[in-house]
Amino acid sequence: MFMLSFFWLVTSLPIFTIGASTTAAYDCVFRIIRARDTNVFKDYFRAFKSNFKQATAIFLIMLPIGAVIALDLYYWAQKAEGDMAFIMNALSIGIAVMYLMTLLYVFPVQAIFENPVKKTLSTAFFMAIQNLPNSLLLVVISVAISYVCYKYPIAAYAFLIVGTGTFTFIYAVRFLVIFRKYNDALMPDRPEAIDSQPLEKEE
Repeated sequence: MFMLSFFWLVTSLPIFTIGASTTAAYDCVFRIIRARDTNVFKDYFRAFKSNFKQATAIFLIMLPIGAVIALDLYYWAQKAEGDMAFIMNALSIGIAVMYLMTLLYVFPVQAIFENPVKKTLSTAFFMAIQNLPNSLLLVVISVAISYVCYKYPIAAYAFLIVGTGTFTFIYAVRFLVIFRKYNDALMPDRPEAIDSQPLEKEE
């Protein structure tokens, strides 16, 4: 997990490559979980290269949306009084949760399923809604990690060194269970399928 965290950190330094880095990390971990013959260095950079264009496009779409939602949350948090402020705060939080759920799903979806950008985004959104308990749990864990890293810089450093790979693995276990509902090529008794064909979401 240390090597995976290191590769993710190095390839994420330009910032705009975070989408490709995260997709590559999930690609490697999915292969490890499914007992594939995995070379982390080779597989990580293969996945980074093959997903770079689309994963970067997805990141550059999600980034400004997230910025707008964050500004909206900040604005209404300052309006602490009145019914309208309460309603708008609740609405903003609801939108932020849906955004975070989609963000958590979109790069694992990109790593597993071969679809255009628009379909990858819509697939991530609808999977998150259809698997709401899992999605909310992942959001709570992610927010808690972010809060701890914000409050304690040493925790942020530790997370960057080893936590990225570790939590990618933990999340990937849950995502793989979810994804098997949509494509039986991901079932444990079909380990060859992930390499033999592109995986598309079943209609």
